[in-house]
This record gives sequence, structure tokens and C-alpha cells, in this order.
Amino acid sequence: MRTKRLARRVREERAAYGAVTAGIVVMEGARLDEVEQYMRSLRAKAVSVSQALAAAGVPHAVIGGMAVLAHLLRVDKAADRITRDLDVLVNRSDVDRAAQALKPLGFRYREVMGIPAFVPPKEKSTPQHRFRESVHLVWAGEKVRPSDLEPAPSLAEAPTVRSPDGYACLDVERLLRMKLTSFRHKDIVHVQDLMELRLITKKMEAGLPPELRERLEQVKRDTERERLG
Repeated sequence: MRTKRLARRVREERAAYGAVTAGIVVMEGARLDEVEQYMRSLRAKAVSVSQALAAAGVPHAVIGGMAVLAHLLRVDKAADRITRDLDVLVNRSDVDRAAQALKPLGFRYREVMGIPAFVPPKEKSTPQHRFRESVHLVWAGEKVRPSDLEPAPSLAEAPTVRSPDGYACLDVERLLRMKLTSFRHKDIVHVQDLMELRLITKKMEAGLPPELRERLEQVKRDTERERLG
């Protein structure tokens, strides 16, 4: 079942990482090397960004696929996760301090397509890659979209966990709530990964509001159909 989900994730990223022939994901050796290299660089970037923010006393937490990867690696060193972005939860009021902390790393604060981000220097990145290589921000305690069921977690209340690589990431419970709130296809796959390694506890499920609990039950049903199919 995990192989099926990995294949599906690769299909979603095929424009950057691979191609599909006759319904089968084709990943050339060079492409696989590119994916591994990119993920290593992304993990290194998460560490450097998190350490710079921590040194400046800026509350933060890595979220998204990189946070999922961190939790998977804590229980399975062979866990895989393909993600293209580095997403970080910060307080809107701390953006100036964060900008000063990340300036030595070459990042500058910008809004890219309406999304707050720290972007790399122009001379170090092609225009089409600048958004992907940016550090994307999510404002703590605020809704990402007006229609969201819940706002993003408050950093004053959400505990952070140190990843095996050394970056601060959101704990599983709050990360789960964010994934169920966003509920895009990749969020559902992330939830499935957390479920598979039994990182979602009964206590976490019981603490979910009814709307998010129903979404989790939907993921469970879909995952069971996928297993039987």
C-alpha cells in the first residue's frame, strides 16, 4: 500500500522529477539522484533556517511535508517523503525579526503570488525556481484561507518537536489538525503516512472537532478501500 502511495506522489511531481508511461511511473536513475539530492538540500535548508530563527529568539515551527518527514523518521529511519517546499509557521508580528535572522542566509521577505515568503537571491536561482526554493510562511493563529475550518495553530500553545536532523517542527497533533483543515490530496497522503506508522493516537482523534474527525474517518475509509483494491 505504501508503494502505491509513493507512486502516486511521484506522479504528482512528475513535471519536476519523472514521467509516466502507460500508467507506470518511470524514474530514470539520474532523476532519482536528483530527487535524493533535492531532499537532502531541503532538509539542510530546514536545519539552517530553523537554527537561525532559534538563535534570534523567533518562535517558529516547520510544518507541511518536512514536518511529516521528521515524525516518520523518528519511528522509521527508512521512511520516505517527497516534498517540494519548506513551510514554516511564524507569528505575523515576528516577520521583521525573522527577516533579520534569515538575511545572512541570503533570504529576503517578499509576497509571492499573495503568499508571504523568504525568497533566495535572484542571482542564485532562476525565476521559475525562486518560489519553490523560497521559505513559505504561514501565520500562526490565523486562517490560511477564509473558508478554513480552523486557524493555524498558535505558537504560544503548540509544542514543537526537534526533528532527527535538528529543525523545530510542529507536533503530530497540531500537524494533523492542519492537514485535515487544508485537506488537499497531498494532505490526505500525509495523514495516511502518519496513520500507517501509528502516529495518530486515539487521544488525538478524540480531541478533534466533529468536522475534522469526519474527515479523518473519510481518510480511513478511503485507505481501507485502497488496501482491499
